[in-house]
Amino acid sequence: MTKKIVIIGAGPTGLIFSLLSSASNYSITLVEGRAAFERKNDKRALALSASSRYILEKIGIWKDIEVKIIPIKSIHTSQKGTFGRSKLNADEFNTEALGYIVAYGDLMVVLEKKIRAHKKITLHYETKVKKIDEITDHNQKIICHQNDKLLTLDCNLLVLADGGHSRIDGLSLAREEKLIDHLAIVTQVHSDRPHKNVAFERFTPSGPIALLPNHQGAYSLVWTGPKDKINDLIVLDQKYFLKALQEEFGERAGHFKSCEQRISFALVQSSIVTVHNKNAVAIGNAAQIMHPVAGQGLNTGLRDTLVLSELIINNEEMQSLDGLIKNYIKLRKVETESMLKITESLTNLFTNDFIGINRLRGLALTILDCTPILKKKFVQKMSYGK
Repeated sequence: MTKKIVIIGAGPTGLIFSLLSSASNYSITLVEGRAAFERKNDKRALALSASSRYILEKIGIWKDIEVKIIPIKSIHTSQKGTFGRSKLNADEFNTEALGYIVAYGDLMVVLEKKIRAHKKITLHYETKVKKIDEITDHNQKIICHQNDKLLTLDCNLLVLADGGHSRIDGLSLAREEKLIDHLAIVTQVHSDRPHKNVAFERFTPSGPIALLPNHQGAYSLVWTGPKDKINDLIVLDQKYFLKALQEEFGERAGHFKSCEQRISFALVQSSIVTVHNKNAVAIGNAAQIMHPVAGQGLNTGLRDTLVLSELIINNEEMQSLDGLIKNYIKLRKVETESMLKITESLTNLFTNDFIGINRLRGLALTILDCTPILKKKFVQKMSYGK
């Protein structure tokens, strides 16, 4: 009898996990509540690390997506109102790029095309999981609504890859959450200078501002801060919004001329402590959600997919799924916890306004900039999670 995996969520993490796991002896079914067309025109910028590039190469889509990708050649980090800055250049580390930017929609188009051509993977759109029934220790029944129809799926292994939005009858999990009480604004910003493949991270007393190089010389902006501040910014007309951004960010990226539609969303940091269901596991943002300050959420999630898929493929001795999942959690625990701590510490450190700490932060950036071994360790951590 063919063993079965059901994946709830067909975003990048779910799709990539299905492709990585297709070399196993499992059949794979993905369930996605949204329609396929909703995501193709999504221009949100995704930051990919070197480890994510390796994974995209492994599933055979890097060459297909490469023409849509913007390499990051250098990263400029500074803080408002003080001396000190750090600049990382790809040439220093004998690498092509420190990271890559791709639009969410562009990545989804390539992934979905690959999935459609795959014989072992089935993808159901506009299908919402309503209930999970555990029949035996080795089998679960997944009850879904597909438009006006009822769809029932059997599986041996259930993988949650829905970004942490699971609210399903019969699904029991314990999640630890920290409310950041901040919002983020995301948009595309156009400057009077070309970006030259430089990414900027600017720390301000109210929160970090990231500018990521994108197509046609534009930047993808991620501006985070307290709810009241972001809510005030989101309703400003374009002229005053750009003026506020210029005042906070400075002129390192030139003068901002225009921006596209602004979208805001709440920031939450969370991680799953336990999934109580047998033979069920969470990956990506379903397992851990982190502050976007370091751009590591997707990259950490893709390393989840790689580790779990390799355990499944190499499980020739028929280790119990319970044992396999425990092994997976053990292997991923150190990295995911350290990434959560790093993003939280960066946010707290650079938004703390105690007297004198501003100068210490500036000194820390200067020390990083002048110490090659620290730079190397930092780049290694951001690239590979190690």
